[in-house]
Amino acid sequence: MKRFLPLVMLLVFVFVAACSNNEANDTSTNANNSGSTEEASEASETDVKSDLLDFQMNLIQTINKSDSPIYAFEAAKVAEEKPSDEELATMKSDAEAAAKKVAEDVRGVEVPAELDTYKSDIEAALEDLAKSYETRAANLSDEPEATYEESDAQFASFEEKMATVYEDAGLTAPSFSADLVD
Repeated sequence: MKRFLPLVMLLVFVFVAACSNNEANDTSTNANNSGSTEEASEASETDVKSDLLDFQMNLIQTINKSDSPIYAFEAAKVAEEKPSDEELATMKSDAEAAAKKVAEDVRGVEVPAELDTYKSDIEAALEDLAKSYETRAANLSDEPEATYEESDAQFASFEEKMATVYEDAGLTAPSFSADLVD
């Protein structure tokens, strides 16, 4: 019986969420039918915010699915028990391939039609992000405390451009760097 309790609670939660969603849809439909452009504008603004947050989550997932070797290599360089030179060389090669894959994946990200207002800004930011990973791949260092100034500057440019988009949409600018660390 105890095994079924979480399932029952989940079903109740889904039911309540579905009911509240239907009420929200009914309210939205009534607001649109009343001819109130202000309410429609607020709903549109909320949709853009939601679409932007969905885009952010998808972008983070796209990057995180391939970037683990980069962080593994960086961590191995500073670990107390460092891997052998051969293992470190393999990890470096894997990190380079991963960084190139991330750059390719980022360039393949499509900006949803709902964000057309910000499409050129988002695409410019994504290009900076892709370049950041390409630069990182080209400049991977065996030095334990290596800095990647050019790559970091390109990543900062990406974050600044995305911050502008978020602020224009009425959202707080996210910290992508915090979300991308494995």
